[in-house]
Amino acid sequence: EQQPKKRRRRGRRDGRQSSDNDTHTDMSSGNSNSGIDDRETSHTTTKTNRGNHHKLNLHSLWINYNPSWKHSNAILSFDSSCWKHVHGPPAIIEHLTFDTGQQKSNKNAGLLASAKPPSFRVPLNFPPNVFRQANLDSFTNIVGRIRERIQEIAVGGKDDGTHAIELYGGVGTIGLHVSDTVSSLVSSDENPNNAKCFYDSVHALPAKIQSRLEYRQLNAAGMVKSETALFQRSKILIVDPPRKGLDIEVVDYLCGKHETHLKLIIYVSCGFQAFQRDCNALIQSGRWKVEFAEGYLLFPGSDAIETLAFFVSV
Repeated sequence: EQQPKKRRRRGRRDGRQSSDNDTHTDMSSGNSNSGIDDRETSHTTTKTNRGNHHKLNLHSLWINYNPSWKHSNAILSFDSSCWKHVHGPPAIIEHLTFDTGQQKSNKNAGLLASAKPPSFRVPLNFPPNVFRQANLDSFTNIVGRIRERIQEIAVGGKDDGTHAIELYGGVGTIGLHVSDTVSSLVSSDENPNNAKCFYDSVHALPAKIQSRLEYRQLNAAGMVKSETALFQRSKILIVDPPRKGLDIEVVDYLCGKHETHLKLIIYVSCGFQAFQRDCNALIQSGRWKVEFAEGYLLFPGSDAIETLAFFVSV
């Protein structure tokens, strides 16, 4: 008769054998560490028989029900009805931190933008169903350069007719941070979850800034087709498209012959080949020329370059 195998007892690092009663998990909240508010963070606590506690900070929990079909490789669905907020705050709130001239090192002096930051903080709301730049610290340098350029043609706080449009705007990461340099700004994006994030940020801004800002839940192609009057009165266009670049409808509009007051296109690109294609189309139309361009390495160790370019009307 075959003898049953003996159960191996797993050893511990201190040389003693562990028992089934050595650990337990406490899901109740405790005192917070590192300045984390208990009202916004829950803690999973693991206790050993040596008395040590290890806390895992859980900000929030969402569930995504993705009704994708077999020929789709989409991991998440952006349909608002497919998301369920289970626990914690509905969004992570983050702020861009701008470097002043005094804070910059000698190595970077003269290389990074020296624009005056907004006089108010802009809270950016990021739930899991919207786009967030992976490297916000470096992206702040791009936003600073954009502020620097707009400040050259706009007088903050005065209705000087410097109207702006933002396509592919996301939650308003760029647009909200130039709101004090323009007389009005209309941001837009096709993601249905962005508008609430945008207006949650707007409601935290000074009243005089709030009145300048609007949001359209519309893709870029739809904006150029339906917002003709808006494009005709605006001087500045901000675009931050995905890697595929500008929609063909946007390129056709910018290269076409029609009445417009656009004087400056601010193009932020994460796909260089698509940027080259769009850049060539804009230049060859005879309506635009490149005034300024520079690259940013947002992912050190990779060959991915974020490109910022300013196009001015000819």
